[in-house]
Amino acid sequence: MTGAGATPRTRCPEPDVSGAAGALHVATGAQVRRILAAELKPHLVRFCASLVLLIAGSALGLVTPRLMGGLVDLVRDGHPLLGHTGTTAVWFAAGAMAAAVVAMAVLTGFGYVLMAGTVERVIASLRERVIAGGIGMTAERIEEVGVGDLVSRTTDDVAEMTRAVNQSLASLAIGGFAVVVTIVGMALLDWRFLGVAVLLLPVYALFVHRYRRHAPDAYLCQRMEMAQRASGILASLRGLRTVRAFNLQASRRSGIGDHSWRAVELGVWIRILINRLFGGVNLAEYLGMSGVLVIGWFLVDHGEVTVGVVTTAALYFLRLFQPIGMLVVLIDPLASAAASLRRVVGVIVEPDSRPAEPAGVVSGIPAGTAPRLRIEHLTFGYPGGRTVLDDITSEVAPGTVTALVGASGAGKSTLGALIAGCRPVESGRVVIGTTDASTLTAGQRARAVCLVTQGAHVFAGTLREDLLLARPGADDPALVDALRRVGAGDWVDALPEGLDTVVGERGQVLGPVEAQQVALARVLLIDPPVVILDEATAEAGAGGGAALEEAAWNVVRGRTAVVIAHRLDQAARADEVWLMESGRIVERGSHRELVEQGGAYADLWAAWSLGR
Repeated sequence: MTGAGATPRTRCPEPDVSGAAGALHVATGAQVRRILAAELKPHLVRFCASLVLLIAGSALGLVTPRLMGGLVDLVRDGHPLLGHTGTTAVWFAAGAMAAAVVAMAVLTGFGYVLMAGTVERVIASLRERVIAGGIGMTAERIEEVGVGDLVSRTTDDVAEMTRAVNQSLASLAIGGFAVVVTIVGMALLDWRFLGVAVLLLPVYALFVHRYRRHAPDAYLCQRMEMAQRASGILASLRGLRTVRAFNLQASRRSGIGDHSWRAVELGVWIRILINRLFGGVNLAEYLGMSGVLVIGWFLVDHGEVTVGVVTTAALYFLRLFQPIGMLVVLIDPLASAAASLRRVVGVIVEPDSRPAEPAGVVSGIPAGTAPRLRIEHLTFGYPGGRTVLDDITSEVAPGTVTALVGASGAGKSTLGALIAGCRPVESGRVVIGTTDASTLTAGQRARAVCLVTQGAHVFAGTLREDLLLARPGADDPALVDALRRVGAGDWVDALPEGLDTVVGERGQVLGPVEAQQVALARVLLIDPPVVILDEATAEAGAGGGAALEEAAWNVVRGRTAVVIAHRLDQAARADEVWLMESGRIVERGSHRELVEQGGAYADLWAAWSLGR
């Protein structure tokens, strides 16, 4: 910090509300209002009913101060109260106060429950939509923005928004209605008591404005720093071996520590803003009560109101302390929730441009056939980097297997990702059968082309649930058959509960070979006409390599397939081999033809075969 009265040294950039420049959207106010209005619409009657009950409960809260003022006039001047005097008036007043308190509690309680139920439903829907939005993002978009920001929004921001809204929104409504109703009650006693509101409004406005000028951006910046910290931690954990191999622990720790410290600085700055705000509220309360007593003294001195009326006005203003304090307390969590809400809604509006998912089979790619795969003038480069693929034109014959070989960085995996639709084609096109792949939706593309990489993921749940992701509704014989065709029959039979065995996190841990067999079994269940294997057997090691290799060939048999080969014996089994270099296909032909040509592939094969 630069001092008690200064902002922290840590400054964050203006939040990006466009989703450009490698950042997820931070929703605008209009986008937030649109999403909230859409989510609230089905619950509008329930929400309005809660507002009516809360307003009625707040109005009943004026009964006790009004009767207390009447008791003062009864004792001091003998004025009748509720049509009675003496002890009878006191008993009637006490009964009315008790009835008003009970009715207020009942109405406020029902209103609170109705509002809380509405809020829970809206939050639950928002939570589902933000998860769906995150899952719906394309792989290249997630890579562009960083997984840390997305994880932070779908966890930290959703949790913060849920906590703050659940605890604050109903209290905000109760406090707000109490303030409005009490001010109206003071005006009904004598309009000159509104002078107190005129006196206090600039004071409250000044301190709240000072808080609101800095706090929302401070909270948003703090969330951004937390997201950067999460991204750094996740990246370090994923690349832990590399970090240790290159002795990068200190630099990685330093970067994460910088983001953590800036988040702490912003947290302290936020606390200073809160303390200033409460100091202003205390000043306003002192000035307000003084104003009520001064105005009341003037009115009583001129005989325009009774002492009981002034007592009522003072009790009304005293009654404002709690709701105003409540509102001030809520400014902080609501400011934090507002920042989180903008980030959460940013994830929801992010995939708005995705095409709708029509039902039905893939147009132009008949089921059960192996289509021709054509690549026409395909050019691609990553943002800010060199061209990875340079005007590639080639073709995979129907029902054949083509192996891609070449040095690391030659563009093999990028080409596979473009064919599978994991990345958008910038220039050129991919044609599956007679269908331009760019015209397919994500769902259609997923049913037409399956990409299997070396990092297979096993979802937490039963093995049956994991497989049904590929073909919902498939029966057990179909699931077991798929597993047996990829060589997983023996270990599946040994599972304690068969297909009902919980696998993945907190369940039966599957090794790299077993996890890849599950992934290959999913491909068989989807039954796509085109399959891309991107080093899908690389994680098998020496022990399970042969079994997993055979499983992979069982999957591609009868389909149009592209195999990104990490071992040249895979290329030897393929119908055709493409040797890639610097984003181009420099040699192509069968394994035998390329070896006989004596070119670069032949040299690779000779080096590979040496000593084997």
